[in-house]
Amino acid sequence: MTRPGPAASRVALELAEQRRRARRDASARDHFDRTRHSLVLGGVEIGYVKPTAETEAKLRPDPIVRLVANETLTREQGRAAVEIRTIYERLSAGLLARTSDPANRSPGTRPNLPERIALLHSQRYLPWARLLGGAAAEPSRAAPAQQGRCPEALEVAIAVIIDGATLAQCDRARHWRNGTSAQLLVYALALYTDLAGWERNRDMLAAFEATRAKRARR
Repeated sequence: MTRPGPAASRVALELAEQRRRARRDASARDHFDRTRHSLVLGGVEIGYVKPTAETEAKLRPDPIVRLVANETLTREQGRAAVEIRTIYERLSAGLLARTSDPANRSPGTRPNLPERIALLHSQRYLPWARLLGGAAAEPSRAAPAQQGRCPEALEVAIAVIIDGATLAQCDRARHWRNGTSAQLLVYALALYTDLAGWERNRDMLAAFEATRAKRARR
């Protein structure tokens, strides 16, 4: 069997590139059709408005769903991410509702939260955030594997869970080696599930913290 000559190979590459561009253009047109807001006058489209940032965000797949699906996160870690997001959003909504009315503002007041969210915030979210951020309220009562401090893991968790950033975006923004953000997110959520009692991750947490401490000493 003879191999195709340079000319035939060049033609094949050009055809493949044309097909790739056609798929890209079709995807772009589909995205445009799904997101644009038409300006219609007399039944005729006279222009359009580009999609808002909110619309664009809704069209992107939830990074947590994707990370559970590809087994980067366990189901319990995905559950932890959803709980963190719920607490954060309800807390933010409560703060906005209170500050929107100047008559309701007073020093030292807290937003009105449903009892369940308030309990989750005080018993899970705050201890988790303080442990990661390096501000444990009672370090003497924490288990050895829970005494680690990793602000970067908290930063990545908030970026992915709340802001919807991808792990690749987190790595690029911080000039980290590919995969670093994934390790930090898994650590952060493993700590949360351990604190919640859904998983027992003490050995994994301790191993991560030991490796991190060893790298910090170099």
